[in-house]
Formats: sequence, C-alpha cells, structure tokens
Amino acid sequence: MDIFYNSQKRTEYGLSQIKCLQIFGCSRSGYNGWKKRQADEQGKRALKEAEEKRIMELFRKIIAKRGYVPGRRTFRDDLWRDYNEHVSIKRCSKFMKKMSLIPNRPQKDAYKHQATHDHVCASPANKVNQNFNIAPRKVILTDITYLYYGIFRTPVYFCAFKDAYTKEILGHSVSNRMNIQLVKEAYDIMMEKHGSELKNPEVFIHSDQGSQYLSTTFKQMLENDGFIQSVSGRGNSQDNAPMESFFGQMKTRILNLIALCKDRKTVTVMINEYIRRYNTEFYQYNLSGLTPEEFYQYKTTEIYPLDNYYGVKGTELMSVSQLVAERRRLADEKNRKSREVYARNKERNHLHVSPLQIVARDQKILRKEINIWTEIKSNSILQLNHLNQILAKAQNAEKYLATLSDSELEELKVPQNWQRHNELSYIFDMKGLF
Repeated sequence: MDIFYNSQKRTEYGLSQIKCLQIFGCSRSGYNGWKKRQADEQGKRALKEAEEKRIMELFRKIIAKRGYVPGRRTFRDDLWRDYNEHVSIKRCSKFMKKMSLIPNRPQKDAYKHQATHDHVCASPANKVNQNFNIAPRKVILTDITYLYYGIFRTPVYFCAFKDAYTKEILGHSVSNRMNIQLVKEAYDIMMEKHGSELKNPEVFIHSDQGSQYLSTTFKQMLENDGFIQSVSGRGNSQDNAPMESFFGQMKTRILNLIALCKDRKTVTVMINEYIRRYNTEFYQYNLSGLTPEEFYQYKTTEIYPLDNYYGVKGTELMSVSQLVAERRRLADEKNRKSREVYARNKERNHLHVSPLQIVARDQKILRKEINIWTEIKSNSILQLNHLNQILAKAQNAEKYLATLSDSELEELKVPQNWQRHNELSYIFDMKGLF
C-alpha cells in the first residue's frame, strides 16, 4: 500500500490516499494505526513483545519442572504460585497456541472392564455411592493399574491409595505381580506415614471388585484397623472415578517416559519421584491453587499458605509441614530403636544352637509342609463336593424359574431382586468363579 501510494502520487494524475485505501480494502483508521505501530518499534509494541517472551520462557520452565506439557489451568496456577504472575486462563491458551504446545491427553485403556470377580447378583455393598468429597481422610480410594517398559513392553503393576478429598496419594507400591502382596505393601506405607491421620470414626476404603480387594487377607486388614470397606459396582468406573482419573493423568504424563526405562528398578524410581512431586509440587486448579499436601494442611489448620501473616513473614514461622516432619522424625527414631532391640534379642536367641535343635526344627518344617499338602488334597475333595452341591442348587433354580409367572420373571431381570428368592440363593455360593 505505501509503495503504491508513494510511487503514483508523484505523477500528474496521482490518486489520493483515501482512493488508495479503497482500492486495497483498508480502513483509514486501520492504516493510521498500522503506521503508528511501525513507528513505535521501541515503544509499547517492543515492551509487549518483550513481556510475551518473558512469559513464554516461564512456560518452558514449567514444562521442565513437570516433565510434560500441562493444560491451561495448570499453567495459570503454576505461574501464580511459582512466579507470582497473574495470567488469565484465556491468555494462557493464546500462549500455548502461539508456542504450538499440545497438552498431554489420556489414551484409552485396552483392558478396561476385563476383570470380574463376584456374581453380578451377589455384589458387595457400595457404601460410598460416589459421595467422595466428605472431608479429609474420610474416603480413601484404591485401585491397581498396569504400565509397561523396555523393548518387550514388560508390564509392571502399580497400586495406590488416594484421599478422595485432598487428592493426595497416601501410599503406593510397584511390582511385577498383581497380587495381594502388592496391595499390602501400598497399604502398609499408607498406615506408616498417615496412620495417625486415619484414626477417625467411619473411614471408608473404597475399591473395585478386584480379587485382591475382596480377598480374606485384605478384608481382615481393614477390620483390624477399624476401616469400613466399600466396593464399586461391577463394570462401573464412575464409582471410583477420582482414582481412574489419577491413573489416566499419570499415564498421560509419564507413560511414554516409563516405556523408555530399561528395568523395573528405574521404573520404580521414576514413579516414586512422580508421586512425591505430585503431592508436594504440582498445584491443582480445584484445590485452591495448592498442592494436595498443602490443601490437606489448609483444611486441617485453616491457614492458607501466604508470604505474610499480619506483619510476620511466612519464612519466620514454622510451617505445618516442618512440624509434621519433626514429629515423624521422632516417631521414626522411636521405631528404629525398637527394631534395634528386636534385632539384638533375635540374634541373642540364635546363638549357641545345637545340631539336635537344628534337625528337630527341620523335621518340624517338613511335617508342616506335609500337613499343608495333605490339607490341599482334602480341600480339593471338599471343593469338588461343594461345586457339585452348587450345581444341584442351580439345577433346582432352573426348575423353580419354570414355575414362575411372566411378571415374576420380568422382576428378576433386575439383579437385586434375585436376593428375595431363597430358591435362587446359589448365587452367593459362586464367589470367586467369575
């Protein structure tokens, strides 16, 4: 436009500026504004570009801190908490678009809804009923997921216990086997770190219908510690939605990194560090811009983390985390001394053992093993008899159904109505067969 206007205005029949603007379809105000911006390279425009470059550099630091590309709300919270920069969510979206940043998104789980355990008509009670936000340390969610690493996509299993209210991971474990021991390790870590916080009436431990959570061992652990067990409906992931959401976010963020690990030890180190940073460094939009650990302290002490409290700097006060850490240190020291005393007593008891005692001990072990296998043999016979009895009950149930009316059969299409008929009680004997 400028080149055309300047070249022809020197001619005898040169066009005016307005005519030139009409030819190029440009308004006069827009043209004059563009001219001012071109003349203000070192003024407001330059300052704005410098400010944008500074904020984009902060975006890069946030990505480096988290190890993945978060969403716009996470960028907004991290800018505020870490750098005291107040940037709106809409502006964060513009920066992400300008930097071509695509946030990590979850992928579909290929093995979703594949595991079953109890009969559909004899499922345990769901006492939480999706009421997750009761209070801190009131509803504890747990689940198991799988991840894979290495050239051959070797699977590892990850179990976690999560506070549904504060979203804090209280205990977790990693193993190459998905058994009750995996759950027990995560449970023991939770009780070791947060056992005193969970000594409240009516604390619910909510899980899906996995065989690990319906096992006698797990039920006994909950009963010993005074917890109430709650179980999701079969195939209904919404009953344990916060736990599923956590696994989905975690896989979105680090699954591709875990796939590059060479061995399970490296995978465990990466997961442990991710959980630590998730609890203590990752600010969450729905937790008042706090980390899960800070949010728990905020809800229990009603003190929001600030830099200044009525003229006293926050650095001059002892933080709640320091207070908790010191109390934990004293408790750990006490436990360490107890373990040392136990180890000394155990070593003293093992001294001066005669060969006759060793042989007697070995015979005791062998007899115990023989008794175990003998019991297995007896139990196998009992189990066959038990299954035949259930089969007979199922055959009687079939005959009973043939005597019912169409309306009664229609009612039995609702699984819960089966429990009203004693003739159909065989379903309660089929636990563990699905």
